[in-house]
Amino acid sequence: MATPNGHNGWATADDWAAQRDYITTLYRDENRTLKEIMQLMQEKHQFFASVRMYKARFQKWGIEKKIKAEEAVEIFRQQTARAAAGKPTVAYIRGRRIDPDRLQRYRYRAAPLISKKIMRAEKGADDEASGSSRMTQVVCRTPSPSPSPDATDSAVSISPRLEEPTELRVPHECMQILHNFINGAFDSGIWHMAAEGDRAEMNGAFTWQHYVASSQGLIRHGRIKEGFSLLGMCFDQYKQQLQRPDSMFWLATYKCAMVLASQNNKLGDAFIDYASKLTSLVLPPGHPFNQLWSRVVLTGMPGIKDHAGAIFESYLDMWGRHVNSRETNTTNDVQGAFVFIQLHCTGLLSFNLLETVIQGMIAGRAISKEAAEFLLQEAKFRLVLSCLGRRRLKKAETVTKEILAWLDLQPPKAYPDLRCKTIWLMFEIKERKGTQAEALRAGHDLLKISQEVYGPTHIQTLEAMSAVENYCRKIGATGGAEQMARDFEDRWRIFRDKANSLNNFPQQIDQPWYYRSIELGEKVSSVQDTVNLFERCLKLSDDSP
Repeated sequence: MATPNGHNGWATADDWAAQRDYITTLYRDENRTLKEIMQLMQEKHQFFASVRMYKARFQKWGIEKKIKAEEAVEIFRQQTARAAAGKPTVAYIRGRRIDPDRLQRYRYRAAPLISKKIMRAEKGADDEASGSSRMTQVVCRTPSPSPSPDATDSAVSISPRLEEPTELRVPHECMQILHNFINGAFDSGIWHMAAEGDRAEMNGAFTWQHYVASSQGLIRHGRIKEGFSLLGMCFDQYKQQLQRPDSMFWLATYKCAMVLASQNNKLGDAFIDYASKLTSLVLPPGHPFNQLWSRVVLTGMPGIKDHAGAIFESYLDMWGRHVNSRETNTTNDVQGAFVFIQLHCTGLLSFNLLETVIQGMIAGRAISKEAAEFLLQEAKFRLVLSCLGRRRLKKAETVTKEILAWLDLQPPKAYPDLRCKTIWLMFEIKERKGTQAEALRAGHDLLKISQEVYGPTHIQTLEAMSAVENYCRKIGATGGAEQMARDFEDRWRIFRDKANSLNNFPQQIDQPWYYRSIELGEKVSSVQDTVNLFERCLKLSDDSP
C-alpha cells in the first residue's frame, strides 16, 4: 500500500502533525464528513488512516465539530433580533467564528423538533430559556470592522449609523417583509403542505407562470397575435392571484418581470407598472405586497435583476424551513425542490443552498428515492436545453437518449409531461442538425403525444403546433404549414372561447415542470452540477443501510 513519505503502513505521528491544520479545516470549518475526508486524504495526499484513528486524533486535538441544538437555537434567536434592528450578524461559539453557510446546513438537516424550536426562538418565544440563563459561549456581533468577540462592551465606540443607499436598503427590507409574510401565512394555516397525492396549494402560481411562459413561446414561433392575447389574459388574471396568493406567488411575480424583460425591457417595465398599481387598488395600503412594491419601484427593472438572487434565496430559505419542520413526503416538497433546481440553473440560487436543501430532503425522506430519480431526469432535461442553446448537439442527443431510456423502464403512463417534453427535445435536436425528414417525423411524434397527453386544445398542444408549423415554413413545406395553421386557428378559437366563458385560464397547471423551455439563461456548468448532485445523493441513498 502506498503511503506518505514512503512509509509502509498507516499514517505516522509525524504525518498527523504535518496534516493537522488541513484536516482540522476540512472537518470543522468546511463541515466535511469523515468519509469525504478519508477519501480526499487518500487520493490527494496518499494519507491512510482508519475511522478509529481519525476519531482518536480529533479527540486528542480537542476538535468539537457539531453545533449543539441549544447553541443553534440561541444563534438564530439573536440573529433574528439583530436583523429586526437592522444589524448584520456574525456568530461565535466558544470564540470560534461559525460560517453562515454551515448554520444554514444545520438548519436544513435539523430534526423537526429542533427546527420548531428554532422557529419559536426567531419569533421571540422563550421556551425553557430565560434572559438570565442565555449561554455565554454563544456570541453574536456585527462583522468587521466592529470589535472581535473578545472585546468588552465598555471598549466599544460605535460611530453614528449612516443611511444605506437605496440599492442596498431595498433588498434587505424586501427580505424582512417576505420573512414575516411567509411565517405568518404558514402559522395561520393560510398556506399548508399538501399530503402526498393531494392537490398542491402552489397551483395558482404555477398556472399563471406557465401561461406567461407559453405566451412568449407562441411569440417566438411566429404566433404574435395569439401570444400577446395570452399575455393580456395573464395580466387580467393577476388580480385573482393577488386576492388568493399561494406560497410561490411573489416568487412567480418577480420571475415574470425578469422573463418579460429578457424578451423586451419595455414589457418588463409595463408589467411592474401594471402589477404595482393593481396591487395598490386591490389590497389595503399596509398589506405586505404593497410594502414590497413600494420598495421595488424605487429601483425598477435594473434593481430587480441585481437583487433577484438575494430575494429568491431568502424567500426559498424561509419556505424550506417550513418544509423541513414537517416529517412528510409531500407533493409540495417535490415541487419546491424543482423550483430550487430551476433557480440555481439560472444563477439565482447558490449551489450551496441547493445542495443543502436537496441533501436534507433526500436524507430526511421529504422526497422519496423515486421522486429524486425523476428530478434527476428533469435536471438532465435542462442540461439538454442548455446544450442546445450552445449548439452542443452531440451531447444534447446523448443525454436525451438517456432520459428516454429511463422512461422506457417506467410504467407506460407514468411521467407523461416528461415524455412529451423529451420528444420535443428530439424534435429540436433534429431540426438544428438539419435532418429534415427526421425532424418532421419527430414533429409528428410531438403533435401525437401532445394530443394524447393533454388534448387538442390544451395550451401545451397549441404551442407544439406553433413550433412545428414554424419549422414547416422555414423548410418550405408550405402545404403542411398552411394546413397546420388552419387547425391551429380553429383550436385557438375554442381555447379563447373557453377562457372567456370561464373568465379564467382554460386549464389549471398543477406542476411546475409542465413548461418545456428555459425562460431565463442557464449555465451548462450550473445544470451539470445539479445533475451530479442528484447522482451523488442517489448513490449515497443506495449505499446507506
